[in-house]
Amino acid sequence: MTEFVKITSVQNDIVKYAVKLQNSKFRKSEKMIFADGEKTISGFINDNIEIEYLFLKEENQIYKNANAKKVVFVTDEILKKISSVKTPSSAAAILKEPDIDADEICNLNKIALFEDIKDAGNLGTILRSAAAFSIEGIVLFGDCVDLYNTKVIRSTAQNIFKLPIIRTSDKDYIKKLKNNHKLIATVVDSNKSFSKEYFGDKFILAFGSEAAGLSKDLRDLSDEALSLKMDNNVESLNLAVCASIAFALIKLN
Repeated sequence: MTEFVKITSVQNDIVKYAVKLQNSKFRKSEKMIFADGEKTISGFINDNIEIEYLFLKEENQIYKNANAKKVVFVTDEILKKISSVKTPSSAAAILKEPDIDADEICNLNKIALFEDIKDAGNLGTILRSAAAFSIEGIVLFGDCVDLYNTKVIRSTAQNIFKLPIIRTSDKDYIKKLKNNHKLIATVVDSNKSFSKEYFGDKFILAFGSEAAGLSKDLRDLSDEALSLKMDNNVESLNLAVCASIAFALIKLN
């Protein structure tokens, strides 16, 4: 049953907790997520995602359809205090971080892997495109941006929980995935064109970081290396754009 609370002080402990959750280290230790923006929160509500705390002004009626344990009515001042952007959001929420079993990824067919991705906007766009083009699971490998960074969440356009995502630095886990999946490296120097390649039923499509590309370790592990062919007057594509094109091509094959 939903509990309703009204808070008017920015010194309230729940408000302080929401602010602290925007610190990645604290968030990870708590295994909780802070998200803001009415479009994002409405997406969670439409997908029936369980919300621990839903922050709203009293006149905002979106709580009526929310799967929320606690609805917290707050002031403009509090929304400004907890907002992660300069223009305060009209809604915010605290949610539990999903507990994804690594073996769940092993049982999927179409997997995308990203190594050392650092840009939050890129990751959010990638997750949105993956959900749109039937990628079934994501592996974030190595030193990646915090998956539940508020900018990542906003950039997914409500799709952060649409598919399972795990984070690992364990190369043995990638080898385990390879037992039943073809590992395909995306590189800039392959003579094999991405659009002409048959992927098979079970694959892991691997992308490297924005700055360095895939590491030698992952390239050496891969079964195939493919490139997106471009006109010669373009040096490279943004990682999120490259991944989105790749996902679309796979869906068309």
